[in-house]
Amino acid sequence: MSVTARAFATGDISERHASVLASLAGGRTAELFARDESELVDDARRLSWADFCRAVEYWRQCADPDGAEKDAAHDEALRRVHLSPGLRGTGHLDGLLTPLGRATVASALSRIEQELFDADWAAVRAEHGDAATTCHLTRTPAQRRHDALVEMARRAVTTPAGKRPQPLVSVLVGYETFRGRVCELADRTVITPGTVASLLDEALIERVVFDGPSRVVDLGRARRFTGAVRRALDVLERGCTHAGCDMPAERCQGDHIQPWSRGGDTNSENGQLRCAYHNRWRWEHGDGDPPATTPHRPPPDADLERRKAWLEAWRARLRASVPSEPAVDGPGG
Repeated sequence: MSVTARAFATGDISERHASVLASLAGGRTAELFARDESELVDDARRLSWADFCRAVEYWRQCADPDGAEKDAAHDEALRRVHLSPGLRGTGHLDGLLTPLGRATVASALSRIEQELFDADWAAVRAEHGDAATTCHLTRTPAQRRHDALVEMARRAVTTPAGKRPQPLVSVLVGYETFRGRVCELADRTVITPGTVASLLDEALIERVVFDGPSRVVDLGRARRFTGAVRRALDVLERGCTHAGCDMPAERCQGDHIQPWSRGGDTNSENGQLRCAYHNRWRWEHGDGDPPATTPHRPPPDADLERRKAWLEAWRARLRASVPSEPAVDGPGG
C-alpha cells in the first residue's frame, strides 16, 4: 500500500481513509486493489467522507460481487430489534436494521417528525410572531423523534389494513450504465443488485434515460422545479450539492444555478439540489463557502440556555459577514 502510505504520511488522507483502504488490500480484492490503489487514494483525497464510502462500496461490488452479496445476506441474518424495560416503566430501544429496513423506518419517522415540528413551529409563531426562534420550541429534536416513533405506532394500530406502498426502482439507462452498476436507496445508501432483485416482484419500475452524463429533461420556463424536472434533479444529484453536505434529496430545494430572475431556465442543466441552509447561504452571500466555524444547526438536545447562546452567536457572525450589495434572487432561484 505504498500510495496509501505516502498520502497518509503527507496528511492528504486521514486514518479513517487508510483503514478503509487497508480493508480492500487483502483477500479476494487484493489483486484489483493493487491495480486501482492510486484511483482509490485520489477518491479519498477529493471526495467527502460519505461520497468516498459510496465510491468504495461501488468498487467493492465490482471487484468482488459474490462477496458483496454474502455481506448483504449476513446483514439480513443479523437484523434485530430489542425493546427492554427500564426503571419506572421506561424502555431501552436498540437493534440493527438492514439497509432497506432502515430506509423504510427512517423515511416514515422523518415524515412524522416533520409534521410535529411544523405543528410546534406554528404554535411558537402564534405566540411570539416574528420574534419566534427555535429556542422557543418546547421539544428537542430527540424528544420529537421519540414522539414521532410513538405516533407511528399509534397510526399502525388505528389505521385499517390497506394496500402496502410499492417500492420504486429507478433504472438509469445511458451514461451511468457504462460507468457501472448503480444501486442506491433514495438516501444514497449503496445496496447490492441482489437486494434490488428481491424487490422486483412487488416494485414499480421507473426508467430514467440520460442524454449524456448530466442531462435528463428540459422543461422550459416554469418558475419552480416540480414534476419531471424535479424528479430529474433527485435522480441526478441524490442530495445537496454543497461540498460536504449529506442532506438527502427529499429534504432539499431545487435551486437555479443561473438565477431565474436573470433569465435562468428551469431545467436539469440549470438546476441543482441545495438544502435549505446552503440555498439560503447562496442567496445571501453568493457561491462562497459558509465559514467553517458557523454550524448550520444548534447542538442536538441542547438545553434552552445553550440553544439561545448558540443562536445569538450565529446571528452575530451572520451580521458581520453580510455583503454590502443587496441580494437579487430569493431561495429556490
